[in-house]
Amino acid sequence: MSSANKQQKRTQRAKAKAKKNRIQRAAAPNDFLDPNDERIDLETVDLSELFNLMEAAEKTSQQALCAAFLGHPLLELVLEQEGEEEATDFIFTALIEYRRLTQGVDEQTALDWIESPQFQADYVAASKALAQGPA
Repeated sequence: MSSANKQQKRTQRAKAKAKKNRIQRAAAPNDFLDPNDERIDLETVDLSELFNLMEAAEKTSQQALCAAFLGHPLLELVLEQEGEEEATDFIFTALIEYRRLTQGVDEQTALDWIESPQFQADYVAASKALAQGPA
């Protein structure tokens, strides 16, 4: 596992890049979209099913919420189609939006939740559990 300082730097870079990408996408014209492109459109994808699963899992524990999020097929699809860097942006954006919708908090409060040591520990534990597969 990376050191706390390295994780913090990585988080800051991902956060800055996600914000930059959101600003660019909002300002960019959509003239370049290929109507035959079957890749997932991260701007318009409906996350309500994922958020409902996460909310139900969160009633069990925060680690269960992370497992529901990480185990959802949408994440694998995003990683496959967009690559690791864009998937990281998607993860941050989705988690922030989930927290904003379910808790009614602002973006910074949602980001603070994601960056909290407890969330980080639960996220890593869920990731390791999913990587090991069923017992």
